[in-house]
Amino acid sequence: MSSIDTTAVSGDLQVPEPDLTPSEVLSRAVALRPLLRENRVQAASDGKYSQKIHEAFSGAGFYRLVQPRQYGGYEFDLETYYRTMIEISRGDPGIGWCLTLGTGHTIPLVAHFSPDVVRDAFGEDGVFIAPHSATPRGALIPTEGGYLLSGEWPWSSGSPYSTHAMATSVIIAEGEAPVPAVVLMPRQDFQIRDDWGSHVTMSLGASGSNTVVAEEVFIPADHVSPMSEWAYSTLDEGTFGTRSTGNPIYLGQIQALYPASLAAVQVGTAWAALDAYEETILTKKRIYPPLIERYKHEEGQRVWGTARASIDAAQSTLLGAMREYERLGERWATGDVPALEEWVGLGNAIYGACRIAHEATELVFRSVGSSVAKKGVPLQDYFLTSQMSKAQIQEHMPEVAVAFAKAHFGLS
Repeated sequence: MSSIDTTAVSGDLQVPEPDLTPSEVLSRAVALRPLLRENRVQAASDGKYSQKIHEAFSGAGFYRLVQPRQYGGYEFDLETYYRTMIEISRGDPGIGWCLTLGTGHTIPLVAHFSPDVVRDAFGEDGVFIAPHSATPRGALIPTEGGYLLSGEWPWSSGSPYSTHAMATSVIIAEGEAPVPAVVLMPRQDFQIRDDWGSHVTMSLGASGSNTVVAEEVFIPADHVSPMSEWAYSTLDEGTFGTRSTGNPIYLGQIQALYPASLAAVQVGTAWAALDAYEETILTKKRIYPPLIERYKHEEGQRVWGTARASIDAAQSTLLGAMREYERLGERWATGDVPALEEWVGLGNAIYGACRIAHEATELVFRSVGSSVAKKGVPLQDYFLTSQMSKAQIQEHMPEVAVAFAKAHFGLS
């Protein structure tokens, strides 16, 4: 492979704002922060953000950020996308989680499904929102023209406003070994169970992490993609996405992309926690002499400075990894196929960014005093968000570290 083999796709969808810039997108995300924080408690109770916010996200172009232009999107770089998700999560982590994990699967959609399937997924209005529950569950039973799918996929974050769902299942064919595969389902083919919100979880109530249910749904063969292609392969022929768009961002290597979505929310959470801490120390006095506002005392200054350093480091790590992802894609496009170690190494670094962001959130939480113990205090919610995410990330981080070491030492 010496160059990207692009395949023309007819009937391009119109881009709503052809001249929209990354700086304008980020400004829109920052401007929404007051509305997101105002909706924080209600969104957590409802298990999703409001229709008003959904319309604001749509109008701002957030659902189209990494969507190819030929399908009506802006095809921005990964740094723009994740900076935007950080800002939304800074407004409210639960809302940010719902948006990020509903929109971030656009890249693997384009990468790993045929252009005909992708165009149909974007539909006439050019909007694609889909959760992806990545743990293999349920069963795909071969039938004429495709498969019958049955199963339940909890933690399908981003499902409330979804147009589709991605679900990892297992192809079970008689006499053959089970094959994990990702299924793409339009909204009419699955149910969303009403099992999310602050009444069932300690935090991230607004993340829309409901259970997706399918009962003997017919899945056309071209709506099923082997999971092996979603991680590292030799990539000699590229992917559907690189061939149809000419953009190596659509290699769709999820070793970096999936942890990046988690990290963006955690970095945004840490920023939100620091905002809450700053507001506190600007107005609250010390309980021991000298009885001055905390921001005037070295103790408050030290906490703020230490937390800010961690947040800056976590954000720089995440955004740097995304720039490196694109550089790896550019190398691939010249025929220099990156090694497995390089892709997994990005994921390993991004999980490190999550850990640093958690440390910053925890530091400011424990540095305020007993007032944060009151239910409904924003800083308590940010702390609980970090703890809930920490439990999830801990399931992945050790495995990624081991996979990285194995790749480095040639043991994969």
